Formats: sequence, structure tokens, C-alpha cells
Amino acid sequence: MTLYKPEVTAKPSGGFLGVQETGIVQFKDRSGEYDWADVFIEIEIAIPNSKYTNTLSLKGAIEKNDAGEVSGGSVLKRLYGVFEAIGCTAGINLKGEWESDDGQIIPNIAEYLNERFAEGGFPDKTDVPFNYVSFAYKIQNKLTKKVYTEVYPKLCANTTKGKAELSSYIKWMQNKGFLNEYKENSTGNATPTTQATLDNL
Repeated sequence: MTLYKPEVTAKPSGGFLGVQETGIVQFKDRSGEYDWADVFIEIEIAIPNSKYTNTLSLKGAIEKNDAGEVSGGSVLKRLYGVFEAIGCTAGINLKGEWESDDGQIIPNIAEYLNERFAEGGFPDKTDVPFNYVSFAYKIQNKLTKKVYTEVYPKLCANTTKGKAELSSYIKWMQNKGFLNEYKENSTGNATPTTQATLDNL
């Protein structure tokens, strides 16, 4: 008689945290929902062996000079870092408008990004190419104490060089105390940690 064995689904060695292969499902522009957000791009991402997606958020205010022109802001550094990783040459002009590299105004940035850089495929992610790597970690809301998964707003190419670049950057952030990670201890409580799994891949 033929033996019955339940199907075993392979899981990444480090679970769903740490450096993860990543595919882009879609982009959303939520800047219109918040007065403080000049930029609020949500990138829905997929990782291997997970039926759930995560969200990488690029959000924040843009700094402007006395003339009302864009002069900086940390959100722009994160934005252009991710755009460089995915090959997007669009950006924000001095007026704070979305613009392509050939000077054309982009009226709907989410639509623009989805047409060119979204890889889709959710919930059946078999067709999503995992062209990038991202870093997922646990963070705790100071008010509600709820612990949830956060994705750091940085993407790198899914190559040996890209993985090393992201791992090195995250380790630097951890050593500087710039990454407020939490992990569950043996008592079931969330406790801060400066270490995370960077060797999943």
C-alpha cells in the first residue's frame, strides 16, 4: 500500500525577518491622506514562502527654502535610494512636483511606478521575480505596545553585492543605535535588541 505523507513546505532558515529576497507587487500614493506627508509612497512587497505581503514605506516632509523651493529632507534620500535600486529616474522638482527625467510632469506617481516597476502576481506569487532584497524586523509601538513587522525603507539588488551592501548598512544602523528592533524573549515579552538575522540568504 502507498504511504501517505503530508506535504512539507520549505521555509527560509531565518523565518520572515532579516534580509529577504523581495519582489514588488504594487505602489500606492498615500500623501493625500496626511497633511504632514509631502511624500508617502507605499510599496507592497512579496517574499518567498509567505502568503502575506509586507509594506515598505517612503514617507515624510520635504524641506523648502524661503523662496518655497525644495531644499532637502531625509525622505528624499530614502526615496532616491529606492528609485536608484529599481531603475527609476523620475523624482521631485524644485516646486515639489513629481517629474520624469525628461522634464514631463507626472500627475499620478503611483500609476507611473506601477506601469513601469510593479511586478504583480499576488496572491499567486509564482510569477513575481524577486529582483531585490529588503530588511524586515520587529518594532513596538510605544503607546499601544503592539509589536509588528517593519520593512526598512531601502532596497538593494538581489545579488551577492546587493545582499552584502544591505547587510553592511543594517549592521551599521544597529551599531549606531538607529534601528529600534524588538524581539520576543522566553517570557513572551517584547524586548529591544540591537541584533537581527542577516544571514537568511
